[in-house]
Amino acid sequence: MTAGLPKIVVAEPYSETALNRLREVGHVVVLPESSPEALLAEIDNARALLVRAKAHVTARIIDAASELRVIARASPTVDHIDLRAARRKSISVVYSPNAAVESSAEFVVGLLLTHRRRIPFLDLQMRGGKFENLRRPMGYRLGLSTVGFLGMDAVGQRVAEVLHNSFAPDLIALPLDDSTALPSYVTQVDEATLLARSDVLCIFVSTTRKYKHFINAERLAKMRSSALIINTSKGAIIDTTALAAALEARQVGGAALDVFENEPLPGNHPIRKAPNCLLTPHVAGATLDAVEGRYDVADDVIRILRGEAPSYPADLPTD
Repeated sequence: MTAGLPKIVVAEPYSETALNRLREVGHVVVLPESSPEALLAEIDNARALLVRAKAHVTARIIDAASELRVIARASPTVDHIDLRAARRKSISVVYSPNAAVESSAEFVVGLLLTHRRRIPFLDLQMRGGKFENLRRPMGYRLGLSTVGFLGMDAVGQRVAEVLHNSFAPDLIALPLDDSTALPSYVTQVDEATLLARSDVLCIFVSTTRKYKHFINAERLAKMRSSALIINTSKGAIIDTTALAAALEARQVGGAALDVFENEPLPGNHPIRKAPNCLLTPHVAGATLDAVEGRYDVADDVIRILRGEAPSYPADLPTD
């Protein structure tokens, strides 16, 4: 290690620009792979650990780090990091909460419009030779719909803003965090109202700890038979097997899913064959500019190593 410089372990691929910024303040070790064994082999005397999407920073790894001061994740979430273990050792955790907000919000709006206007169906029918019999009213105007929000994170806030400014639908929400401040044009409602009134239900939940399978068979039965469910946040929020059954039974009108409880999505999962269901491979925020922006988390690592306050610290649990 370069004398006098702190050791910085980068466990997953980062942009060369970010790595060069880190090299200005420390000795950077880029791991060839991010397995627990690889992290344990290098973490002992590291001051900073940077991960992205795959590496799991467990309590075992954190406890093995004698000098660690900061863990950084180039992601809008801090999944895969044991935040309690980090707090116990007074280790800061930083991340990139805003890097993919615009890209993810655009994707949600795209899914909503594509599904509500039945564009994939029309395309498929056209390719099968049909034309005149398709030229009839179908789908629904967004401006006359009620769009519900289960949870309200930064992406949800941006989606609500775009919908309000562009289409002016009725916007309702059930925040799952008492600290969430809703925009003035979004009406807070209870669970029963959200399920019963939503023509479109958009899910923006940051954690699955308390809300795993929140959207289950019982709650699906309380939704409108024409309702569309959109989820780009956490896959485990939805009991996807129950959703597939509800779609098959025409109990709900459709779904658009970018995230799944198990990824990659198993080849034999019933949701793959469910009708009126758009599936995408966890790419809502993955525009080229958003991906590059995530690596700005390196700047917060540099701030902490210099004794400065980070711009985007994660909230560590106090219990």
